[in-house]
Amino acid sequence: MMTPFRRSVLSVGLAAALFALPVSAPLDSAMAGQRSYAATHGAAPFVTQHLIPGSNLDLAQVDLTLPGAKVVALTIDDGPDGHDPHILDILRAHGAKATFFYIGAKIPEHHDIAKLVAASGNEVGSHTQTHPMTTDLKPAEREWNLAQAEKALASVGVMATWFRPPYGDVDDALAALARHHGMATVLWTADSQDWKDTGPDIIRRRIVERLVPGAVVLMHSTKAATVAALPAILEEGQKRGLRFVTMTEWEAAMRQSVTPELALLHPAPRRR
Repeated sequence: MMTPFRRSVLSVGLAAALFALPVSAPLDSAMAGQRSYAATHGAAPFVTQHLIPGSNLDLAQVDLTLPGAKVVALTIDDGPDGHDPHILDILRAHGAKATFFYIGAKIPEHHDIAKLVAASGNEVGSHTQTHPMTTDLKPAEREWNLAQAEKALASVGVMATWFRPPYGDVDDALAALARHHGMATVLWTADSQDWKDTGPDIIRRRIVERLVPGAVVLMHSTKAATVAALPAILEEGQKRGLRFVTMTEWEAAMRQSVTPELALLHPAPRRR
C-alpha cells in the first residue's frame, strides 16, 4: 500500500512531468553556450535555474498537489500596446491578474495606457529598453538597457521587481545584473507562440495543453489573436481549479507550497 507521503511525491512527479520538454541535450548542459534553456528549447521546465535563474526558491521543493499551488502566472510581453485596455477588461471580467512586461522605448508613445495598467492592480515588469538579444551586448550596453527601462517605467509610477529577458535570452551575468536593479528574472513554461501570427484557436490549444499548477504562461499584447484567445484560456484554467495571478503572487504561492518532506528530498544547495 502506498503511504500518503509516497503518493504525494508521485503526484508531484506526474505534475512536474507535464513541464517536461523534448530535448536534444541533457538538462544540466542546457545553459552551455550562454543561451538559456528557454531560448534554445522554446520554454523552460519547472526547474529553478531555467525558469527563475538566480532565485533562492528551489522549485524541486514545491508540492504542486497542494491547493495553494494551483496558480498560473499569466505574463504578457512587448507592451505597452493599444490592446492593453481590452486585456484589462477581460482579466477583470474573469477575476484574473497578469504581469505585463513592458519595453521602455514604447512607454512614451503609450504613456497613458502604461499608467492605466500600472494602476489596475495587475503588475508591470521590465522587458528592457529596446528588446535586444541581451547576452550579445557588452556589459555597458546591458546596463544601459536595464537602466533606461527602469527610468521609463518610473515615469508611469512603476518600480519593477520582475525582469523578462527578450527571446528568453539570459545568462548568469544578466540575471545578476537584474538582481542589482532589484529585479528577479523569469522565463516561462508555456509559450503561446502567438508571434507566429496564428489564429486564436491554435494559441488557445498551445496554452491549455500546458495549463497546470505552477505554470508560467507567455503571451504578447501586440497580437489581436492573443486577445481573442484569452477568454477561453482563462475559462479553461478556471474549470481546472486554477487561479491566474501576477508573478509576485505566483512566487508567494510557490514559497508557501514548499513542504518539509520535499525539502529533505531536495535540500537547498549551500551558498558560499
